Formats: sequence, C-alpha cells, structure tokens
Amino acid sequence: MTTIGYFRRDGEIFVGRLSTLQIDAAVRLVPIEKTSPRAPAFRAFVGDNECGAAWRPLDPASGAILNVELDDPTWTEPVNARLMAGEEPHPLVWIRQKAERADRPAEDARPRPPT
Repeated sequence: MTTIGYFRRDGEIFVGRLSTLQIDAAVRLVPIEKTSPRAPAFRAFVGDNECGAAWRPLDPASGAILNVELDDPTWTEPVNARLMAGEEPHPLVWIRQKAERADRPAEDARPRPPT
C-alpha cells in the first residue's frame, strides 16, 4: 500500500491533495444523499469536475473512513484507495488491484488450499 495523499475534515467535507508521479490535484470529498443502499456516500471533485465517489466501508476492521474510487478518461483504470482513520491529516492509501492469472478463468482466481 502506498500513501498517495492526505485529507482533513472541513465540516462534513474532506479536503486534500492527491499526489503521485503523474497526478497532483486538490480533491474534495463531498457528502451526498444516498439514493440506494449501494450508492456512494460522497462524490469526489477536482474544482467543479466530478472525478469519483466514496463509500463507507462495510468492514470496520479495514481501518478506513471511506473507500474511494477516482477516475479520469485519460487513465487506463480507476484509482482505488482507502481514506484511513486516525489523527489528521488522514492518509489516502492506494489499493492495487490484483491481476488475474492468464492460466485460470476469472471465477477461479482465488488461491486454493494444498491437497
């Protein structure tokens, strides 16, 4: 896991900076009214442009305040991260998606116990 930003609370909003080798952007996570149980709890913005969403974690043991997904048309895939609990500033930790193995079908990609 790699820290790719830090955020502070400003009322109900989280404000921070996403900083990687190719990205440097001020990001706001703004609470929204949920329209369904699976809907995000926050929308992510850079300036006036929406760039993602965030959900409250289902597993409190994750240590996350929010699970964040950021996206941009110029990226090959979304950035998935967790905004971690603790003292401010809260770190935004990148979660790398595990690649599926080419020699197994996707539905069988989980590790198998020894036989």
